[in-house]
Amino acid sequence: MKRHSAIVPLSHDHHHALILAQALKKNAPKTGLGSKSPEEKLKAVINAYNTELIPHFDHEEVLLFPLALGKDEELDKMIHDILEEHNKIRNSIETLRDGDLEENLDAFGKLLENHVRTEERILFTKIEEVVGDEELNILNGQIIAVKG
Repeated sequence: MKRHSAIVPLSHDHHHALILAQALKKNAPKTGLGSKSPEEKLKAVINAYNTELIPHFDHEEVLLFPLALGKDEELDKMIHDILEEHNKIRNSIETLRDGDLEENLDAFGKLLENHVRTEERILFTKIEEVVGDEELNILNGQIIAVKG
């Protein structure tokens, strides 16, 4: 499905997040980040969290979600659930060092992958159905302004 231009930058972020998620899992291909030690993966995930995930969450929470809230009950519930997932990801990043690092990285990779797939397959599709083109075009300008 072709995404509205306002959603495309967020989908690109998701692509990067999926690559990271795959590399963190135990069964990751032994190339790139997947070939690194758990400690090296931890450094990479913390860097990606700070430089990519936090800004991405901000773009969704500050720009996209307020635009979509209040237009559809089902969509409101989805956004509420996604916000809970954002908080779970934030909390999980804080506890990666607790216990077995390899297990925690694997669990974080799975959590991130499931989150991204839910947003791409369900949430973004619903937003495009419910939010009008005019509003999405305004959002597009806002996202271009903040992402550069």
